[in-house]
Amino acid sequence: MNSIYDITNSRKEKINNLGFDYKGKILRKTVSPYIFSEPNRADLLSKFEDWLFFLVEKVKLIKTYYNYTVKKDYTKLN
Repeated sequence: MNSIYDITNSRKEKINNLGFDYKGKILRKTVSPYIFSEPNRADLLSKFEDWLFFLVEKVKLIKTYYNYTVKKDYTKLN
C-alpha cells in the first residue's frame, strides 16, 4: 500500500477465494507418489518444482499487467 487512500479503498474488500498456495505443492499434487520414492529423482523434481512455481507467479503478474481494471501492484489475483 502506497498511500492512506489505498488502505481506505481496500478496507471493505472481502475476498474469500485467493487461490491455491502453489509453493512446493505443484508436483506433489499432480504426479504419482511413486515417482518421489527415489531420493535422486525427488531432488531433481524439487528443482523443477521451484521453476514451475516461478512460472505460475509470472503468469499471475502478466494477468495483472493486462487487466486494466486493477492497479499494477495488485496481489490478490487468482
